[in-house]
Amino acid sequence: MKYRPISNEQAVPVYQPFVLISYPFRWQQTVEAKCLQQLHPQSKIDCVAPMPLPITMRETKQTETIPKVALFVYSEEAAELVIPLKENPYGVTITAVTHEAFFAKPAQHLPAIKHVVVSGPIKTIKRVMELALEFQFSIGIVPTKKQKNICASFDLPQEAEQAIKTALTNADTEIDLIRCNGKILLFRGTIGSIPLLDAPSNKNKPRTALEALKRIRRLKHKGFTFTTGSNQPVKTAACGCMIIQQQEKTLAAKLIEQNNSCTDGMISLIIAAPLSVVSYIKFITESLRQDFSLNNLTSTIGYLKTETLRIESTEPVPMFIDGEEATSTPVQCEVLSAAVRVKTGEKLHQQKLEGATPAEITKINNLPQGKEIIKAQKKQIPFFSYASEERFRDLFLALKGDAAIDPIYIILMLLSTLLATVGLYLNSSSVVIGAMLLAPLMSPIVSLAMGLLRGDSALAFRSFRKIIVGVGIALSAAALMSLTFPYKPVTAEMQARLNPSLLDLAVAVIAGIAGAYTKSYKEILQSLAGVGIAVALVPPLAVAGIGLGRLDLLFAWQAFLLFSTNLIGITLAAAYTFRVLGFSAAVRNKRGVALIAITMALIAIPLFLSYKQIVSKAELEKSWQTERFLVNGKYLIVREANLTNLKDKKVLYVNLLARDQLNRHDLAQFKRKIQGNFDKKLIVRANITYIP
Repeated sequence: MKYRPISNEQAVPVYQPFVLISYPFRWQQTVEAKCLQQLHPQSKIDCVAPMPLPITMRETKQTETIPKVALFVYSEEAAELVIPLKENPYGVTITAVTHEAFFAKPAQHLPAIKHVVVSGPIKTIKRVMELALEFQFSIGIVPTKKQKNICASFDLPQEAEQAIKTALTNADTEIDLIRCNGKILLFRGTIGSIPLLDAPSNKNKPRTALEALKRIRRLKHKGFTFTTGSNQPVKTAACGCMIIQQQEKTLAAKLIEQNNSCTDGMISLIIAAPLSVVSYIKFITESLRQDFSLNNLTSTIGYLKTETLRIESTEPVPMFIDGEEATSTPVQCEVLSAAVRVKTGEKLHQQKLEGATPAEITKINNLPQGKEIIKAQKKQIPFFSYASEERFRDLFLALKGDAAIDPIYIILMLLSTLLATVGLYLNSSSVVIGAMLLAPLMSPIVSLAMGLLRGDSALAFRSFRKIIVGVGIALSAAALMSLTFPYKPVTAEMQARLNPSLLDLAVAVIAGIAGAYTKSYKEILQSLAGVGIAVALVPPLAVAGIGLGRLDLLFAWQAFLLFSTNLIGITLAAAYTFRVLGFSAAVRNKRGVALIAITMALIAIPLFLSYKQIVSKAELEKSWQTERFLVNGKYLIVREANLTNLKDKKVLYVNLLARDQLNRHDLAQFKRKIQGNFDKKLIVRANITYIP
C-alpha cells in the first residue's frame, strides 16, 4: 500500500489491486480472503487456484494425520485384514486384538493408544465409539464386504487396500453421535412403518414403487407427540417416523440431503403420515421424479430438525436402530456434537470444514392436526383423505346458508323462469343462457347431496324443501306466461328439451362432480355459475310449465323428465364427490343415497330408450340420404331428412331433388313408401328442388 501526500497535514492511501495466493484447502483460502477484505475493503482481491505445496510441506502435513501406533480391533470375519494392516506401507505400528479380548479389558490397551482401527459388525463399531467418548482416541473403520451402508455413510472405499489407507492416513472428522434411550444410532432409527422411504435410492424405481403399493393396505395411523428442543410439542397421527443420521443411500436420505449432516449437531426426523391411499400413491409418483426433495413435496411427509427430540405415542411402538430392534416409545433422543473423531472420506471431511447451519426446522403442514388426529388414529388409512377442519367448517356454513329459503331465492327463481320462457318462445339461445345464469337452483341441490352423504336430516330436509319451492315457482310462472300468449309455437329451443337421453344424464353427473368440487374450494367458487349453465336446470322446468299451460301432459312430462335427470344425477354425483374429497369418512345415510341411486336407475330406462330412438333416427336419416326412391316412374333423391315428434305423431322434414315434375299423387306415393318404417302416423313436409 502506498500513500500520495496531498498536503503537509493530510495523506490519502492509494489502494492498488493485489493477488492473494491461497492455501491448498478451500476453507483456508476463503478465510484468508475474508480477512484481507476486511482489512482493506477498497482493494481488489483475487483468489487464484491453490498452488501445490512443496514436497516437504506435503509430507509434513500428511505425517501429522498418520498415527505412529494404532490398535486393530477385529471380529472373526475381519481376521484376514490383520496381516495387511500390520504390513501397512505408512509406518504405523499395529497391534491386533480380537473384539472379545478388547472389550473384556479395554483399559489394558487404551491408555497408550490414540488411534483404533476397527472392522466388524455394527455392534462392535458402536462399542468402540462408546469407548472413544471416554478415552478420547480417534477411529478408523475398515468395512467388511457386506457393509455397504458404512461405506456410503462415512464415505469410505469398499476395497480393503484403499479402506486401510483411509483408516490410517486420512484427516480426522469430528462427527456427531445420536443416542436414543442411551443407544447409539449411526445411520437410521425407525418407529412404525414407512414403506418406500426405507428403500435404497439406487434401486429400480418402478419396482420400489410396486413394493410400496403392496404394503399400503397394512398401514395404520398411531397418535404421536414429538417434542423438539424448543419445547414445542407436535401432536399428530402418523404410520411411522425415521431418524436419519448419516447419508445412507435411501430415499429418505435423498429427501433431506440438503438439510441433513452428521456434523451439524442436529437430529433430522422424517414423519410419514399419508392421509389416504390416494395421497400415498401421489407421494410414490413424486418419488420417481429426478428432483425428489423435501422442497417440492405436496403431501404425506413432515420434517423436524432439532437439537433434542422426545418421541411419544399413544401405545408402545418398537424402535429399530440400524436395522435391529433396540427400544420402544417413549424415546428420548440427544445429540453429542462432535463427539468422536473418525477418519472419513474426503467428501465428508470437506463437509465438516464448510460447516452446516444448525438451525431448527419444523415442516408439519402436511401432517394431520386437530380433530383430524382423532379421525386417523388406530385406523387403516382410508382410500380417500379427510378434509381439513377449516375446509369442513367453511363448507358447512356455506351449505347451511344455501339450504335456507330467502326472498332473494324466490325473486331469482321467478325472474330466471320468466326470462327462460320468453327466450324459449323467441327461440333465442342467448336469452335462455341468461336465464341459466340467474337460476339459483344449483346451490340447494349441492346442499342436499351433503345432507344425504352425512346423514344430516335437517340439512337434507331444508335443501329438499327449497328445491320443491323453486320447482313450484318455475312451473307456475311458465304456465301462467304460456296462457298469456295466444300464439303458442313449439320452437327448436323447446324441442331440444323434449327428448332427454343418457347423454343428458352424463351431463348431469359431470355437472354434479364439478358443482361439489367448486363448492369445496373458495378460490374457484365463481365457477359454480358455469356449472349451472352447463346443466341447465331452469329451461326444462320452463318447458314443462309451458306444457302445463298448453294442457299437453306428454309435452310437460318429457321436459320434466329432463329436469329430474339433472336433479338426480347432480345429487348423486355431488354426494360421492364430497366423499372423495374427504368430507365424510363413509356414506352415513346409505338408505337415502341408495334411494337416489335407484331413482336414477329407473330414470335411466326411458333415457336409454330415448337414446336408442335417437340412434335409430340418425341411422334412418343417414340411410335415406343415400337412397333413391322410384315413384310412378320418377326418381326422387332425399338430400336432407329431419324427423321430429309432435304429440303422438311424427313429422318428417325432407329436401327432395327431382328431375320430373311431381304432383300430389306422386307425393302421396312417396309418403306410403316411407310410412312402412314407422308405427305411428307420419306427417311429411317436403321441400322439392328440380334439377336439369
